[in-house]
Amino acid sequence: MNKISYLFFIIILLSCTPNKKKNILLSKASFNYEKWLEDENYNILNAYQSNNLDSLLSITDGIVLTGGEDINPLLYDNATNLDLCETINHYRDTLEKLIFDYAFNNSIPTIGICRGMQMINVAAGGSLYADIPTQIGNAVTHRNNGEVNHSIYLVDPQNTYNSLIFPKNDTTSSFNVNSWHHQGLNDLAKGVIVLARSNDMLPEAIVLDSNLHPFMIAVQFHPERLGGNNGISITMRDNFFKAINKK
Repeated sequence: MNKISYLFFIIILLSCTPNKKKNILLSKASFNYEKWLEDENYNILNAYQSNNLDSLLSITDGIVLTGGEDINPLLYDNATNLDLCETINHYRDTLEKLIFDYAFNNSIPTIGICRGMQMINVAAGGSLYADIPTQIGNAVTHRNNGEVNHSIYLVDPQNTYNSLIFPKNDTTSSFNVNSWHHQGLNDLAKGVIVLARSNDMLPEAIVLDSNLHPFMIAVQFHPERLGGNNGISITMRDNFFKAINKK
C-alpha cells in the first residue's frame, strides 16, 4: 500500500469508528507536543508529513500551530526584515497559512505556540519584529544559545479572557515562563487581544476576540515544556480539550 492510499485508509477509519476519538492536528509534530496532548480520547495528527491536507482538515477537531523557524516577512509585506531572519521554511509558511484560514473560517479550536502565535498574528493581518535584539533591544533576554526563563505580566488582571491561559485561582499577575525566540509580534492584527507582555512590552499571550472566533489562544513561550504540574500548561490544555468537546 503506497503512502497516499494508507493516508486515505487512516482517514476513513478515523471518521467511521463508533464513539470515535477527537482528532487534534499539529502543524508540525514533535515528542514534546504529543506528550503534552496525550490523552486516550484524542488522536494526534501531523500536518507537516501529510500529502493531503484537505482530507486531514476535514476530520480535524482541534489545531495546534507549533514552534519552529522564522516566518517569511514577505507574508506581512516587509522585505527589509529579510536580512534579520534566520532559517525560513517556505513550505511550512504556506501550510500553516492554509491551516489558519481553515481554523478561522470553520471555528476550529486553535492554540498557537511560539512561531504559532506569530503565525496567527501574521495570517490575520499583523506583522512581526524580525529580530528582537536589533529592533527592540536587550532589556529582556528571550533566548541565549537555547531556552531561557523570564517573567511576564498580565496586561489587565481583570480580563475574563485571562482564564483561558492562566490559572483562575492564581492571585498573582506575573508569571515565570520559558523562552526561545528572537522574533515577536509588532503590529497587531484586527481582533488580537494581548493578555500578557514581557517587561520590554512584547506580547507573550494573546487571544482572538470571541466575536471573531470561539477559541483561538496563543503564547510566545512553550507550555509543552513547562512541566506536567505547571498551572499555565494545565489550564491551556484543559481549556483546549473543553473547546474541542463543545463542537
